[in-house]
Amino acid sequence: MVIDGKQLPKVVHVHFIHGHANYYFGSVHAIFKKFSIDDIGCCEGHLRASLSTDGSKYLNDKVLIIRSHLLR
Repeated sequence: MVIDGKQLPKVVHVHFIHGHANYYFGSVHAIFKKFSIDDIGCCEGHLRASLSTDGSKYLNDKVLIIRSHLLR
């Protein structure tokens, strides 16, 4: 996303449904450096495909993950 001629950095918000913990990452790959496939409930490739566009969401019984941009 570009605002005022500046490219905004991507942010991937991970919300764990049970425990209500929130984490923010710069990429899908970074999520899997911290959490396992069992923690997230899907593999990196599936999540990357699900979050291919801005505003994309992924939901299962463990997490809600939203791809957006960081507004500065």
